[in-house]
Amino acid sequence: METQAGIASGQAIARNALAIEHRSIDYVPLSERHGRLSDQATIWFAGSAQLLSLATGAIGITLGLNLTWTLIGLLLGTILGTIPVAAHASQGPHLGLPQMVQTRPQFGRYGAIFIWLVAVMVYWGYVVLNVNLMGATSEQLGLGSASTSGILLGIISVVFAIFGYHWLHVGQRYTTVVLLVALATFTFGIVFGVGFPPEQTRLSGTFQFTPFLMVVSASLAYQLSWAFFVSDYSRYMPPTTSHRSIIFYTAFGAGAGVFAMEAVGAVGAALYPNDSLTLALQESGNQIMPGFGAVLLVVGGTALLIFNGMCVYGGALTLITAMDSVVETSPTRSLRIKTIAVIGVTATIVGVLLPTDFINTTFYTILAVLAYLMAPWTAVNLVDYFIVRKGRYSITEIFNPNGIYGNWNWRGIAAYTLAFISMIPFMYLSFYQGPVATYLGGVDFAFFVGIPVGGVLYWLFCLNLDLKQELATVAVADKHLDAYAKPIV
Repeated sequence: METQAGIASGQAIARNALAIEHRSIDYVPLSERHGRLSDQATIWFAGSAQLLSLATGAIGITLGLNLTWTLIGLLLGTILGTIPVAAHASQGPHLGLPQMVQTRPQFGRYGAIFIWLVAVMVYWGYVVLNVNLMGATSEQLGLGSASTSGILLGIISVVFAIFGYHWLHVGQRYTTVVLLVALATFTFGIVFGVGFPPEQTRLSGTFQFTPFLMVVSASLAYQLSWAFFVSDYSRYMPPTTSHRSIIFYTAFGAGAGVFAMEAVGAVGAALYPNDSLTLALQESGNQIMPGFGAVLLVVGGTALLIFNGMCVYGGALTLITAMDSVVETSPTRSLRIKTIAVIGVTATIVGVLLPTDFINTTFYTILAVLAYLMAPWTAVNLVDYFIVRKGRYSITEIFNPNGIYGNWNWRGIAAYTLAFISMIPFMYLSFYQGPVATYLGGVDFAFFVGIPVGGVLYWLFCLNLDLKQELATVAVADKHLDAYAKPIV
């Protein structure tokens, strides 16, 4: 059993804001566990209420839906997407591991490589989008060219990622406070000072089924795309953390944050339908008071910058996980920094090379494709954690090349594959329209099909799983887990 002095020493290491985080994909021992439930709300509120969320909010307006029905669709999709995302947060404190390492029991050491590569692609793609948007916004504010600003802001976010977990939490904690003030001012000013044309707020006679469902699907997909890295930012929490409490705090932060900024995007698009997303936001803010639009862009841009660091950080952890499955890897601080540099630098270069209107023209398609690939995974992972194994895993065996979880797990692979195939007829993209989606007039029900199909199939495939033997191995393998995972000094 660990001494109080050892626990205090480990907590001091974990909380030292001036030190670069030592850990990456390895288990976080009890001596280094710390944090507050409110941290899960603030990191996800600021991580959600950033400028990239404007794009999802504006989709309904561009499809011809009015503001009221757009907001209702955004709220419904956000709620549906937030539920699985927040559920993943409870895995971090219980297992003390990043999100994607936890995929090995469902897919196997080699079987999960495809999932990890998809996750790295999601992270990398978000960094490209983030840098592109940050550069364009900086240029709009007259702070420098899009390319120069994008490179500078990309470097800053890489620094946040290198210092790691604590810096990212602290940065978004303070950003949340400023965001709350800015968003409250915007809401009050728009509702009571600016107003909208009657056709934008009318409920009766303005509902359009296809655009409404597209808004629901888009907001669901956008929220769901963050499921890959929720546990990355809860894994230092004490294992005694209440499942319900951490799910609630994460859901509140992520749900309220994303809906708030999506709503701002919808408002801007409704007031200035011919302008870019960020210009519409700036002009909307300036209607409340001169110069307030620039303040909104700076605050939302700051949240986006730190969120970009979160994406680089999570991408590096996932890349290390994939590498460790091919060749047993020592998860050192040096390796984490190198992988952060690879993802951060390459994505930043691509982000500044893209046209500044990229976010306005291509975002929805990229978002949908990434979410299609992710939906079956989140179903399999959550069903395994909450229903099949009920959170009972061996940390030691997850990292054991010859462990009980094996190299290939046909159950997870089959459930994922069949779930993805079941989604194809329901997909609706610019380059592909599934037959069912076309028959329904362009309504995309793919997520509502893939998630339940993946979850149910995995549960059925696991009915003959010998959990009794597995749990006996788990009890022995992790008996001295914390003694093995000593604090890294």
